[in-house]
Amino acid sequence: MNIVRVSNRKQITTQKTQDEWTFLDVSTRNYTHAIHLYPARMHPEIAKRVIEKYATKKTVAFDPFMGSGGVLLEAIIHGNNAIGIDLNPFAVLLSKVKTTPIRKNLVLEMKEVLNRTNNDLRHGLKHKAVLPESYNLEDWFDAKTLQILAILKHSINSIKDSNMRDFFKICLSLTVRKSSYQRNSAWKIHRMSNDDRIRFAPKPIDIFRIIANDNIRKMSKLVKAGPTGTAYPILGDSRDIALGFKKLGSILNDKKVNLMITSPPYGDHKTTVAYGQFSRHSSHWLDLPDEQILHVDKDGLGGRIYADMDDLGSGTLNKTLDQIHKNDLILTKNKTPCRDKEAYAFFMDLDACMNQVSQNMIHGNSHACFVVANRTVRRVVVPTDQILIELGKKYGFSVKEIIYRDIPNKAMPSKNAPENITNDAGSTMTRETIIITEC
Repeated sequence: MNIVRVSNRKQITTQKTQDEWTFLDVSTRNYTHAIHLYPARMHPEIAKRVIEKYATKKTVAFDPFMGSGGVLLEAIIHGNNAIGIDLNPFAVLLSKVKTTPIRKNLVLEMKEVLNRTNNDLRHGLKHKAVLPESYNLEDWFDAKTLQILAILKHSINSIKDSNMRDFFKICLSLTVRKSSYQRNSAWKIHRMSNDDRIRFAPKPIDIFRIIANDNIRKMSKLVKAGPTGTAYPILGDSRDIALGFKKLGSILNDKKVNLMITSPPYGDHKTTVAYGQFSRHSSHWLDLPDEQILHVDKDGLGGRIYADMDDLGSGTLNKTLDQIHKNDLILTKNKTPCRDKEAYAFFMDLDACMNQVSQNMIHGNSHACFVVANRTVRRVVVPTDQILIELGKKYGFSVKEIIYRDIPNKAMPSKNAPENITNDAGSTMTRETIIITEC
């Protein structure tokens, strides 16, 4: 452990990468954490440790980049209420299901769903009315698979209890993905090769049964854990947190929180993790609003380029953008470069979110935990951790502790080709920085 001295004489505790924070022996699948695939999930043990250290019984935990709801789940198990915001409607539904204990007989409901499905299939029913109309289904499914999935969806839609219906919708979502021509190893929309499609012969009913049984076991573990907190997943944009909080009742003190735990996106969705593309199939099949689904990546951090690049108050960011610009000129042979503007757009949006987080936290005895990784743009390592620290100073975030951890099991490729040059791959992010601040 090291002590880093800063100009105001305050001491910041930093830890070198340690096995205890790598969590090689700690499962990411406890309770309902793994009821559905979701890219780049924060390790739940991080949220658990931070909550155990900084939360009291009255603390409301908050995640402005909720994703699949891992922070919310850990909070309610600890006995705290929790709020999450995300602009991806699929993430909101998944988080809601993940954090809603269901004590009714899910096994019996699953059997009834399967009985209705098999009965309609025997009678040759189609239920085409429930098929999504938003994209060309024939590009992604064979005719028989489509028929079965439509019947299965119709059976799930017949469930009267809304929480149980949503639970099985999440099971259907994963079934659709595994029954489609989508390459399951890819987070972005990517179809199997023609040869693979010819050999592909999914059995949707069997796939659904396996997924549902597995998720029922996970839900049973959540119920046995006896969570006493309540989660509030909100569809919204963390560049306007106050608007999201208006959707809540009276669970907040002064309409503010005093513990924030989050893992922001690594960068713009186009060049890092495309959450919108990942969610596209599921969202269409679950009848989530098209106008929201199709704009997730564009509306996310860094999704829109700004005409001007203002000084955000981070010298590290300025130096990094300058180097990206220089490399961009070389790699594009003096054509109009844009990667520096794309990198800037992400930090411009992140800066706006940090401002919002600060405005919606109770200052004086509050903590904010940011989990970030340093990506590479035009062969330039972007020190997101240092940039975030510098940006945070403007909004009253004072660094208390910095922890580094390896991320060997993160759901991301270990190599990529950033300039699409054949046989010229670079390493992707393999280490995270956990920044714990006071405000």
